[in-house]
Amino acid sequence: MTLVARNTIARGRREGLQTVGGLLIGLSLHVTAAVAGLSAILTGSSIAFSVVKVAGAMYLLVLGGRTLLAARATAVTAAEEDESAVFGAHQSRFVSATSSPALQGALSAALNPKLAVFFLTFLPQFVDPDHMPQASMLAHGLVFALMGAAWLVVWVLLLDRLGRVIRRPNVRAWMERATGAVLVGMGVRLALAR
Repeated sequence: MTLVARNTIARGRREGLQTVGGLLIGLSLHVTAAVAGLSAILTGSSIAFSVVKVAGAMYLLVLGGRTLLAARATAVTAAEEDESAVFGAHQSRFVSATSSPALQGALSAALNPKLAVFFLTFLPQFVDPDHMPQASMLAHGLVFALMGAAWLVVWVLLLDRLGRVIRRPNVRAWMERATGAVLVGMGVRLALAR
């Protein structure tokens, strides 16, 4: 939700929706891995789990750091802008034009080992082992992922609707600081998780 908010606020509705699409891809990877039994390998191997955990934590720290740098640039720019530019679609110098919101979403979900644990423990509860358990797990997992994506689409549309206010440089700088701090906090928490 934080990454979706960050990309929607910084870049607009289109990029927010692309982030949701990427998250859906990452969730689908975890669902497929759980159905195929790969999540059991990940959760059963402390080394594999640690590698994915550290990679995910580092990725969140990088995203959070970039967002904090963008907040700083936005605050400096806000002091220099005239009123006509306040309502424009301001793009931060630190938000790389080449970074794909869909890739960011996919990586942030795919590199979250807690999702593997979640799907591995969550999906089997709703499956009858005597009636096509893999197909049932896949269906339940994809429904869960689609429900999450639907909620995130509503979040993007709400943030986009509030965009005129949110994209004011002073408000945006505050939002980017908060979002960056949350992403860094999530990265630290993931790195320290057992």
